[in-house]
Amino acid sequence: MIRENKHISSRQTFSSLAILTALIIIGAGVMMAQYRYNPAVLQKDALLPAADKFSRSSPPSAEKSFLPLPHGLVPLTAGEIFEAQNLSDKINGKAELYLSAGFARLVSQRFKDERASDLWIEAFLYDMTNGHNAFSVFSAQRREDGIPLDLTRYSYRTSNALFLVHGRYYIEMIASEASERVVQPMTSLAERFIHNTRTETAVINEMELFPQQDLVADSIALISSDAFGYEGLDKVYTAEYELDGAGLMAYFSRRQTVEDAEKLSTSYRNFLVNFGGQTIETQLPIKAAQLVEILDTYEIIFLYGAYMAGVREAATIDQAKKMALRLYDRIKEVSGDS
Repeated sequence: MIRENKHISSRQTFSSLAILTALIIIGAGVMMAQYRYNPAVLQKDALLPAADKFSRSSPPSAEKSFLPLPHGLVPLTAGEIFEAQNLSDKINGKAELYLSAGFARLVSQRFKDERASDLWIEAFLYDMTNGHNAFSVFSAQRREDGIPLDLTRYSYRTSNALFLVHGRYYIEMIASEASERVVQPMTSLAERFIHNTRTETAVINEMELFPQQDLVADSIALISSDAFGYEGLDKVYTAEYELDGAGLMAYFSRRQTVEDAEKLSTSYRNFLVNFGGQTIETQLPIKAAQLVEILDTYEIIFLYGAYMAGVREAATIDQAKKMALRLYDRIKEVSGDS
């Protein structure tokens, strides 16, 4: 009787071990399936879907593109994804510009032209969270030799590159050479991206606050942080002017409240004085206008409602006053604030 019980116990033990082993194999198989590359899943969760957001899936292989390609362009490398913590790995030396302007994510990839095997284009698609942030880096990176394009409201090209803002995205396309033959493939690639990416149009209404007279074309820019070397000055719109035969800059920043604008105006004036600026008495029909001479140039800082505004790098006091009055009148006309 005892020997029969031992035999049954051994058989049960063997069966239990077999079942346990099978469960372990099944579990391992499920885990492997979760991490195995699946082209169908990657295609469904494209990196730039129509829903206007980047997927968190793995980058595609060199045979896949993260955006629809025009005829003649094929992937040359696998796509790469960069977040805030590793952006400097891709654009060392410039990462802070993007991070301070609201950077969310970068996707980049190289494509080659099948009709010209030695020609390739690298696309950089920066998700900057909103259109103002995208315009900020677009304006900061603007090249003087740019040729305006009508792809989007803010777009231009150079001999080897193309730059544009499409909603929340700032896009750079850099070709392997500077020639006319790179224009068509870069333009086609940009058009495909614009057509296949739904996003709100980036419209910078603040541009309307700058006077048009003597304005240097395509000089309006947005500084996201640390404007003019002052840490407390952010979200500053600037524009270049040629007035009375010399250049100077006009700028403004809308603050949350009138009190915030007043505090910022005072602290920025103090910043200039601490770096050698000299306050000069001036007669201007502008609230709280302050004239500072610094490094052989003249600056005027003034207030209008919640706006802190002014001019910089004027060659003469008269030039500074003339530009300050124009800017003041334009802000007053457009904003209607009191």
